[in-house]
Amino acid sequence: MPNEVIVKNKFNKTKIINFIVVAIFLVLGLNLLTTKSEKMFDIVGYKTYTVLSGSMEPTFKPGDLIITKNKNRCNIEVEDIATFKNTKGTVITHRIIGKSNEGYVTKGDNNKVEDKDIINEENIVGKVVFNIPKLGFAINFLSNPIVVAIEMILLSLFIFYYFKE
Repeated sequence: MPNEVIVKNKFNKTKIINFIVVAIFLVLGLNLLTTKSEKMFDIVGYKTYTVLSGSMEPTFKPGDLIITKNKNRCNIEVEDIATFKNTKGTVITHRIIGKSNEGYVTKGDNNKVEDKDIINEENIVGKVVFNIPKLGFAINFLSNPIVVAIEMILLSLFIFYYFKE
């Protein structure tokens, strides 16, 4: 009977270690996909951003993670929420409220007036297709180089501990 308890505890310990190792790999993989690499964006077709302001509330709140589909893989239309670069090069996500020969007219859902810049087609990054509340702040934290180094050390320790037994 005591041997069965030991085996059961060892099994649970192995399951926990396996879960932690897989979770760390998932976090590292997510970090890779959420980098600012334009090449990765072209290959995968999606890019993540963290909402930093309240201009799109209640649709998106600060800290939400938004997933933007590459503009070359979707149609951008009036009423879509698009991620774009303004004339200063700042990445912004707002709703498209109009379109003209000059470009797109945009406005944050929580803003009283439309954005002053007309956004040209080449400045559109893509269309927002999904969001995950509050995950953006967590991803930003986990993407910090110091935290990534700690993740790698922990992963190494777990792998070493796992194969030691």
